[in-house]
Amino acid sequence: MTAIRLDQLVEALQGGVISVLSEGDAGAGSAGEQPVIGVELLDCPEALGTTAPGHLLLGVGLDIGDRTALAAALRTAADNSCALAVKCTAPALPDVVAQVREAGVPVLAVEPQVPWTRVQRLVTTILAARAAGTESGGGTTGGDLFSLANAVAGIVGGAVAIMDTQQVVVAYSNLSDQPIDETRRRGILGRRVPEDALADHLDRAVWVSDAVVRRHRPGDLPRMAVVIRAGEDVLGSLWVAFSDETAVTDCGPALQEAARVAALHMLALRRQVDAEQERRDRALRSTLEGQPEQGDPHGGVRLPAVLVGLAETVRETNGEESSEAGLAARHRAAAMRMLDLAVLDGRSLGYEPAAALLGNRVYVLLPAAGSGSVSTSVLLDHLLDRAGHSLHRSFTAVHSPTVGTLPALLSDRRDIDAALDHLGEQRADPGAYRTEDLRPELVLRRLVGAVRDEPELRTGIAERLRAHDAEHATDYAATLLTYLRHFGDVAAASGELHIHQNTLRLRLRRAEQLFGMTLTDPTRRLLLTLELTALAGLSQPPTAE
Repeated sequence: MTAIRLDQLVEALQGGVISVLSEGDAGAGSAGEQPVIGVELLDCPEALGTTAPGHLLLGVGLDIGDRTALAAALRTAADNSCALAVKCTAPALPDVVAQVREAGVPVLAVEPQVPWTRVQRLVTTILAARAAGTESGGGTTGGDLFSLANAVAGIVGGAVAIMDTQQVVVAYSNLSDQPIDETRRRGILGRRVPEDALADHLDRAVWVSDAVVRRHRPGDLPRMAVVIRAGEDVLGSLWVAFSDETAVTDCGPALQEAARVAALHMLALRRQVDAEQERRDRALRSTLEGQPEQGDPHGGVRLPAVLVGLAETVRETNGEESSEAGLAARHRAAAMRMLDLAVLDGRSLGYEPAAALLGNRVYVLLPAAGSGSVSTSVLLDHLLDRAGHSLHRSFTAVHSPTVGTLPALLSDRRDIDAALDHLGEQRADPGAYRTEDLRPELVLRRLVGAVRDEPELRTGIAERLRAHDAEHATDYAATLLTYLRHFGDVAAASGELHIHQNTLRLRLRRAEQLFGMTLTDPTRRLLLTLELTALAGLSQPPTAE
């Protein structure tokens, strides 16, 4: 296993990506000499029991301001002889530095705006490049993955296909007279492993082996497969189909060398993917802010797609931190960590998401074309469950139907915001919701907002009621609104108001007399309900029995 010293890794990751927060206890020797052989996500510490020593653990979701959480992460790193990377602005707080030094664990500080996905890819790339430099001794070459596939096919005498971890066919050989079967034909045409072949393609025997594995699915040509890795990071797989069993050669060393070369190409593709991810994120942010890219009918975003909005579910603070600035900082930090998780989960489940953080809300665009095999609902359930486990925060998610135009996308963003506002006001349980299911509530909010903002849409009766209440310490506005919301059910309305039913009836008759209105006309009842609802959120007059 190729390793790199921690100080060499930090030096290689220049450009404000990562720096040394603390090297641990100086008495334990130079932490910079600690070898790094791989990178792991520290979002599930109990799952790292079998992690080999020498990994860099990425503290996804770790709040270093939480001393208990930081102590648990440091213990995990120490128990596994690993280094730890955390999101932290420079310089770190003295108490954080002191806690890290006391633990004796080398800790690296990642700039908060740098996505964890980029850190993971950069470290993996550096390790793979180092491995290639030390282990390469010639052999199979190729200018790109397609030429590599052709070179391998010429050496071993079979038809080559290279797939990534999402089972997308990224390259294949195209030499003349190559063997082909229906699975290969459909895979090349669809650029993806056919559905009926996935079980065989994903068989555990293939993906846990470091050696070349022979596979022969009924109805298909015999194949040999090898996993493409960079260190311990799986990048994809390389498969060779042969014309028949007698044509299968002892090509293990050639395929393993080809997999090492393919790893470098696929890492380069990953760097392109990261650059494309940043472009998609910028395009989505600009579009949602009303500044789409010029010259593109979709504003630079990929449509059709589903738009998702996520907001932290705010509960009582229980006195943890009462300052408005402190709470805002915590919510902002949680939203930034959710942004990283959304991209990681979207990628892992086969999507090519775009994500943007506006205020304390995360917006994720999931393109319909080339989407993963799981539905949006399943992806969101997985994401929210992981956020609860990794971030120890609850989120509410609302997603739109599939949209195909820029105006529809912006309209759905407004619907999502309105839905998140509504769910927050109603203190709804965290979870995933659909705008279609909340359509009645969204329509009512839009109507009430229009009535509130445009005086010409009001009859004026609600203002007169509120003015009378303020001047005479009465409670006609609240009484009428409660009565109307209960559709004229006196028993239910009086119960909510905690008054006798006869008292309620008396107030209703008195209101009709004072304000010259009738509660028997359906149109007037509807208008009065909208007006009273629209003005209910404004400063309230004093109430009286």
